[in-house]
Amino acid sequence: MVIWPILMMPLDRFDKDKAPLNDSDTSTGHVSLRRRLLSLMFAAFAVLVTINATLIWSYAKGASNRSYDLLLAGASLSILERVGTTTEGLGVDIPYSALEIVGLAKDDRVFYAVNSNRSGLLTGTDGLPRPDKYKPSSDPVFFDEIFSGELFRFVLQSRRIQTISGPVWVDVQIGQSRFARTAQARELFVSGVAGLAFLSIIGLIFVWLAIRRALRPLASIEKDLAWREPSDLSPLTLDPPREIISLIKAINEFMSRLSSARTQSETFIADVAHQTRTSLAALQGQLTLAGDADSELMLRKRLRLAERQAEKASRLTNQLLSHAMVTHRADHEPLKEIKLEPLIRALLSEMLRDTSLRQIELSFEVTGSDVNGGVIAGDPISLREALRNLIENAVRHGPPKNEIDVLLSCEDAHIEIKISDAGPGIPESEYEAVLKRFHSLDQKTAGSGLGLSIVNQVAISHNGQFILSKAARGGLSALLRFPALMASLFLFFIALPENAYAQTVLKVWSATDTKAMQPVIEGFEKANPTIEIEYREFLTVELHDTFLKDSTAADVVISSAMDLQFDLVNRGLAQPVYTAEPLPDWAVWRSELFGFTFEPAVLAYSTERYDISELPYTHRDLATFLREKQTELKGRVGTYDVRQSGIGYLFATQDAAQGQEALRMTEALGRVDARVFCCTVVMLNAIAEGELDFAYNVLGSYALASAKADPRIGVMLFDDYNLVMARTAFISKDAKNLTAAKQFVNFLLSVEGQHLLSTAPAMIPIIDGNVHFENLNHGHSEKEEFSFLPIRLSAGLLTYLDRLKRQRFLDNWEGAFSLSPK
Repeated sequence: MVIWPILMMPLDRFDKDKAPLNDSDTSTGHVSLRRRLLSLMFAAFAVLVTINATLIWSYAKGASNRSYDLLLAGASLSILERVGTTTEGLGVDIPYSALEIVGLAKDDRVFYAVNSNRSGLLTGTDGLPRPDKYKPSSDPVFFDEIFSGELFRFVLQSRRIQTISGPVWVDVQIGQSRFARTAQARELFVSGVAGLAFLSIIGLIFVWLAIRRALRPLASIEKDLAWREPSDLSPLTLDPPREIISLIKAINEFMSRLSSARTQSETFIADVAHQTRTSLAALQGQLTLAGDADSELMLRKRLRLAERQAEKASRLTNQLLSHAMVTHRADHEPLKEIKLEPLIRALLSEMLRDTSLRQIELSFEVTGSDVNGGVIAGDPISLREALRNLIENAVRHGPPKNEIDVLLSCEDAHIEIKISDAGPGIPESEYEAVLKRFHSLDQKTAGSGLGLSIVNQVAISHNGQFILSKAARGGLSALLRFPALMASLFLFFIALPENAYAQTVLKVWSATDTKAMQPVIEGFEKANPTIEIEYREFLTVELHDTFLKDSTAADVVISSAMDLQFDLVNRGLAQPVYTAEPLPDWAVWRSELFGFTFEPAVLAYSTERYDISELPYTHRDLATFLREKQTELKGRVGTYDVRQSGIGYLFATQDAAQGQEALRMTEALGRVDARVFCCTVVMLNAIAEGELDFAYNVLGSYALASAKADPRIGVMLFDDYNLVMARTAFISKDAKNLTAAKQFVNFLLSVEGQHLLSTAPAMIPIIDGNVHFENLNHGHSEKEEFSFLPIRLSAGLLTYLDRLKRQRFLDNWEGAFSLSPK
């Protein structure tokens, strides 16, 4: 599907200067290489790959839909089975397994609704899309619709229920985003195409054989070029197939250009050799004459001539090296931003240290509107060499007391450097000639004829101009003009904006104590001095409800209530952030919601009244223990008020999801008139003050910290299971400081952030969090490891957030605790 046009592309290029050849045209007598490739490649790949890939993709999508539709149908049927009549009318008890089934597609968002044709919405999300002209049916109906900004797959299934007032149709609608379906379809497609790829490889072998046979005429070209001498750049003389005529022409044109370049190089080398040989021969002649001198006066004269000739040879060598260096840098060195004013000042200061320039009046002036000092894109080394050559030429060819003016003119569009002297100048007719190599007007000044050629080469490599003219004092005026690097363009690409160091205020809403998060906040602000965190505390339920009303007011949301956090993210109020830090699979969802702490639910107890060996080791035994000591423990057991504590409601509902033991525990807590509290800290303080003997399902991190600080508080883990919650964080979809928010979440999950969490009071990082409990209950449990049961971020967390199910759970809980409804 992709190979055919790629392999055909070079053949098309060969005829780019001509109209495309007709495959059936044999008037030229050339064999059609394209015809062979088309017949083999079209038959082997175009039809096979395209048709089979299309069929495989269609099959993969259908198979994926059928697989996940079964999950939707199973979940809807399990909910329909829990619909019934009550004294108040129709009711439904959403089973935990229903949303857990849909949650098997881990990263998909889930919405549901239960409706009746008489009462309308019973529970769930209002406003889910429905198919036109839907008629209630016991058979599931599947359809795709856009909802909450994403494509969802919906199932709609109905059931007829007989009530006192007559039959009523109740339908269940569940929507699931298509992330898992698409991933499975892609996996099936890749697996199917893998087999097709194997067949394609076999086909490629045949194509390779066909091409090899078709390209045999090219072997003669290879043989011709392989056996040639390096100096043989004559054109190829072959009778090739018509498809490669353009290739032969291109090779011959390249050889012609290569021959021309070699001729130029040979000419330059010959000129260099001639100039060097002449200079050295003259030097040798002067030294020979000096050796034959018959008087001291004649010897001194010959030595002065030899010295002058040596100076000329030295300058010639330096200029040749400079010319080679400038040519090389023009081809290989990238241009960078340069301010010419400081460059020129540094060069003049360096040259003025030469004693030979003491009689020279050298002036430097800067004019123009560009306050940046002449900013251009250039190579500083080449520019210094060019300016040095111009000044040295002015000194060498001018009078002993010369006046040299250097003027830097900085305008918005271009930058000019003008160097003028009071020397004899150059005739206008020679302006063009002196720019050529080895052209010198005055042999007496030891000139090499390369200085102005080097300057011209530098100007060309900088997209500039080199202009010669007559100076005001009668000498030569050499002008270098370069395009200016605009100040606005420079500031946009290179300079920092004015507000680069402006303080960014990152708004973090959290249901975690500020004191516990302080080390992380301080560490993040230290690592990011331009970001200031505005940290605001809430209770878990309050945080959920407030953010739901205004999702634009916070950038990052942190809470221990995993179900409430999942609900917000499932509604589409978060956005993804990708982190390289590995997290447990249970603590991350859709790259949008991240757990960052390890928080087991533990039993805190009074060490003054009980020894750990006296305590029950399982939830069943604890319920029995409370019943047996009902009188002794009246009012001395505490737990969360699940009506106002999000984390308390999460632990209570997750206990209920583990089985019937939760009912026994709730009944036992009611028997001892358990007291309810808002939070863990209050319960731990009550144990320390002797008001409570036990606190059930409190946060392990807070309990461990309190136990270390106060020996009156003990902490115990159960042998059967210990629920583990993770404080979670997500970035608001409407975050105003998105970049800073991503930095903070990544820092929170990083090794450094997790280390800072471990130093905070009552915080346990999620990475190796269970290590903090290794020495707890030592000798109490026969197991080598505790039975930690992490609460997974999945659609199952939505079960007990259902309006009817939540109300039924709270009613039963209040009844067990003999509490009045709030």
